[in-house]
Amino acid sequence: MKKTTIVIIATVLIIAGFAIFFNIKSMPKEEYGPYDDFIICMEKNDVKMYGNYASGESLMQMSLFQESLGLFEKSDIYVECNEYGPNQKAEKCIKEGITSHPTWVINQRKYIGIQGLNSLSELTGCSYKS
Repeated sequence: MKKTTIVIIATVLIIAGFAIFFNIKSMPKEEYGPYDDFIICMEKNDVKMYGNYASGESLMQMSLFQESLGLFEKSDIYVECNEYGPNQKAEKCIKEGITSHPTWVINQRKYIGIQGLNSLSELTGCSYKS
C-alpha cells in the first residue's frame, strides 16, 4: 500500500473517531419518566430499598415510580433479596438483617413496608415532580 493511501485512511479514521466521540457526548441523557431526578437524588444520598421481585408489596412499591422504574432498577438504590431474582444480592440482604420487603434504609435507619413518595421525599430530602 502506498504511503499516501495509508495517510488518507488514517485521516478518515481519526475524523470519524472525533465525529463519533462528539456526537455521543452531545447526546441527551436517557430519560425514563417523571421521577428520574428524584431517583438520582436518592441514589446520591445512598438510599437503599431491599426488595423481593416475588413480593406483592415490593412490586407495589416499585410501581410508584411509574415510567422511571427502569432507572430505579438500574440504580444502586434497589437491592434484590430473592436468590432467584434478577441481579440478586441475597447475601447483602442477609448481612444487613433484612427480613421484610420492601425495607428502605435511609441515613442508616430502616423503614419497613411501602413508603409513599411524599414520605420518601421527607425522609431523603429529595424532591419530586408528579
